[in-house]
Amino acid sequence: MAPVKVVLPNGLRIYTDEMPHTHSVSLGIFTQVGSRYEDARLSGISHFIEHMFFKGTQKRPTAREVSEAIEGIGGYINASTSYDVTTYYCKVANIHTERGLDVLTDMLTGALFDPREIEKERGVIQEEIKMSLDVPAHWVHQILDELMWGDQPLGRDIAGTIETVGAFSREDLQQYRAQHYTAANTVVSVAGNIDSTRMVEEITTLLASYPQGPLLRPVQTLPSTSGPLVQLIERPTEQTNFALGLKTFSFEDPDRWALSVVDSILGGGMSSRLFQEIREERGLAYSVGSYTSEYDDAGKWIIYGGVEVNKAVAAVEAVVNELRKLRNEGVTEAELTRIKEQVKGGMLLGLEDTWSVANRNGRHELRYGEVIPVEQIVAWIEAVSHEDIQRVTERLIRSDNLYLAVIGPHASAEPFKDVLAI
Repeated sequence: MAPVKVVLPNGLRIYTDEMPHTHSVSLGIFTQVGSRYEDARLSGISHFIEHMFFKGTQKRPTAREVSEAIEGIGGYINASTSYDVTTYYCKVANIHTERGLDVLTDMLTGALFDPREIEKERGVIQEEIKMSLDVPAHWVHQILDELMWGDQPLGRDIAGTIETVGAFSREDLQQYRAQHYTAANTVVSVAGNIDSTRMVEEITTLLASYPQGPLLRPVQTLPSTSGPLVQLIERPTEQTNFALGLKTFSFEDPDRWALSVVDSILGGGMSSRLFQEIREERGLAYSVGSYTSEYDDAGKWIIYGGVEVNKAVAAVEAVVNELRKLRNEGVTEAELTRIKEQVKGGMLLGLEDTWSVANRNGRHELRYGEVIPVEQIVAWIEAVSHEDIQRVTERLIRSDNLYLAVIGPHASAEPFKDVLAI
């Protein structure tokens, strides 16, 4: 059964997806705001506001009352802030659907932004930022973002900095919230054992008066310094962590489907080229993999690994060699067939979970203005040809499109620079 879309008079969009074979219901409120909407002074404010929605409402004045309202019925509640979407979601047994909806909508409409809670949460987020700097496997990705994009939103930590988080006023938070938390900017997505008609009625009752406002655009991503570039952070770690990035393209580029196939061939799981060559054959790394991220005007393809210190340069060189081989020699027919099945199978398996379905529907609506049928995506994946793969690899795999971040006990970045050429 296809998801049902309803648009309220105020512009708020609702998706319901009936999955009557399940015992759960997942509810998500997706707001088109994140760190790409922030100027430098407000870096991290989207993430800060996400935290504040959990810190008490007029109906549930304390953070404990908010969390217990869901956890006390065996449910799960959480949120996330990315570059362009902030999501509030919960998963409950279908007998508690009304409670889940009530709590989520109460958070977004009735959050108190108590000055005392703001000050407490300011310290919590600052500690969160410090903690990320103590985890090289996480920090190396932030270093890479800065290297690739420079001083613009895609190059900054979504959580902001110690200084920016320390400077937000209550007025800053409330003004930013009023600007971005509007009906036209919002999608409510529900999937599970529900009745769509009744669910739409309940959401309409709760959010028909959700404030209206203009649909704001993110800060434009500007061209930044070309590669090859290396950023080394010297730390006395037991292991070297590295992240190699290539700039890609937006989520509207037709080559994104071919890139998803290429990415799976290179770093998608234990059967991927990187895992087989770098871990299984050469024993250079315990963990190695890759992923892609696309935005409305930019994108990135990231290869990462954790390696023994004395094998770090060799591991990076091996990654570069695999990229070169992928561009120059392409893929075999058997490899292409296997990867297509892997991509399609993974996507289809994910749709068995109510949150995966609700999440997909909400994000697709914000990104594309519709939910793309699974059958259409399967057809696009199936249509990827050797020529498509050749075109994509030639577009992306170039020496001037290589950016490398390294954290480890290395005295010089030169040995890494020496192997960073294709």
